[in-house]
Amino acid sequence: MATCEQILRTMGLCSLYMVVGPALVLLNKHILSELDFDFPMLLSSLGLTFAAVVAHLMAAVGVITIGKQEIVTRDFWMRRVLPVGACHAATLAFGNAQYLYMGIAMIQFLKAYTPIVVTGVAVCLLNDRPSLPIVLSLVALCVGTSATASMGDSSDSFGFFLAAGSATTEAIRLVLTQFVLQDCRFTLWESQYYLAPAGAACLIGLGLFVEGQRLQEQGALAVVARAPHLFLAAASLGLGVQLLTAAVIQATSSVTLKVLSQVRNAGLVMTGVVLYHEPVTFQQGVGYTASLIAFGFYNYFKLFQSSTQPVHALKKVDEKNSTSPETASPASFIAVHSSSVPDSAQESDSLLLNGGPPSPHSGMNAGIAYDVVPPVTQRSSRHSQHR
Repeated sequence: MATCEQILRTMGLCSLYMVVGPALVLLNKHILSELDFDFPMLLSSLGLTFAAVVAHLMAAVGVITIGKQEIVTRDFWMRRVLPVGACHAATLAFGNAQYLYMGIAMIQFLKAYTPIVVTGVAVCLLNDRPSLPIVLSLVALCVGTSATASMGDSSDSFGFFLAAGSATTEAIRLVLTQFVLQDCRFTLWESQYYLAPAGAACLIGLGLFVEGQRLQEQGALAVVARAPHLFLAAASLGLGVQLLTAAVIQATSSVTLKVLSQVRNAGLVMTGVVLYHEPVTFQQGVGYTASLIAFGFYNYFKLFQSSTQPVHALKKVDEKNSTSPETASPASFIAVHSSSVPDSAQESDSLLLNGGPPSPHSGMNAGIAYDVVPPVTQRSSRHSQHR
């Protein structure tokens, strides 16, 4: 039974999670729109750069211990970590750029598409086969979200393209994480140490290439000089959201995180209406409510499927290949990992780049808001028995 101290700590963590994420969203919108610092790639790089610097400094002075050096070689980092980091970078860049073309409320509406895109990518790349109830809940989610988006009249069409890009790159990132980093089982700070530099390097490099000349021509660095505290706050909040995500999952569960995320998204919709006077019709409210209900059923069926169904039948793999992280063939990884598909908490800023989903059998979770699925070690053992 939880003690009073544990209850208060959990309530405090959940409260901070509900506040820090929206604060980051509103601050990014303020910097992009009201300060006219319309450089979403470079702005997005602040959080990952800050996370990478903090992790490496803490490791250098001995505050944290970083393992997996024997796994994360230079070749491993280039072939596996960098592609995941590139997708994360694209997700953040697309997501921040949306605030230049549409309101906060519409952005939250469109985030409901994320489970649909993740499932589609998993079907294509991991040969996942969702159950009929999951498919029906995703269809209802798609209808509700499409109806909500089609009733909006204040968004630029390019904003919808950015929303699609953000959802797609996030889905690819999650599937890539499942595909190439599952067996690494990075801890929270190992994720920041190894993976944040990859995303930061991609954002800074592409940001300087695409936005660098315009940044210099417009003298936008003067904006940073006038309000350095805002940019430092944006960088700090980016790391804070990730740490709080891990802490909330550890204290509660990934399901609780998803519920809190949906409540938080709804709060952001109301914030857009109240603070920015964004128009939201009654029909949009009904469509969004239908989407939330469908999303609830989707999560319920995912959990029900995870707890009652056995691992999917494994495909035949080449007997000459090993299923270790370093030597397994793509077919081996698909066979081992096709039984579970990670799901986003529908907040790109709140997901950590971890090597796998949190285990429902452990009190310590690494921090990524996946569905509760059997840990990889169990799947690997079943695979061995199958062979």
